[in-house]
Amino acid sequence: MKKYVFLFVTMLLLLPSCKKDSWLDWKAENEAWLAKNLSNEGVQVTPTGLQYKVIFPGTDDGRHPDDIKTVTISYSAYLISGMQSGQKFEQANNVTYNVAQLIAGFSEGLKKMSENSHYILYIPASLGYGDGGQGTRGMETYIPPYSTLIFDVTLHAIN
Repeated sequence: MKKYVFLFVTMLLLLPSCKKDSWLDWKAENEAWLAKNLSNEGVQVTPTGLQYKVIFPGTDDGRHPDDIKTVTISYSAYLISGMQSGQKFEQANNVTYNVAQLIAGFSEGLKKMSENSHYILYIPASLGYGDGGQGTRGMETYIPPYSTLIFDVTLHAIN
């Protein structure tokens, strides 16, 4: 009986780690992608690990969004697996968000932008949805754990 109790307890302890460990290959693939992305022309990195590329600097009049501002933006969002195929997990045109309510990497990237600027933000999992992912598996908008998020974003207005 003790043997079965031990096996049962062992299985209970190992089961949660199995699910998390099943994403380790994806995590490594995303980390390798980000490391390689740094060698691409024009890609810059912040101390937090956010990578970005300025496509168009906009009208830099010294104004940049902060946490108390809302912004009107258009964007397309990709995972690294969809970047080459053009498969977006989300797209929006002329939507308004409060900067403080966005994931950390998106918020940080927007704070670098000025009106009418166009950037590509490469957000590591640590500044995105981390090891938990987002959404329901199998759905079009599902974001797996450890995913790098790529936002092609244009900042139309700082409100």
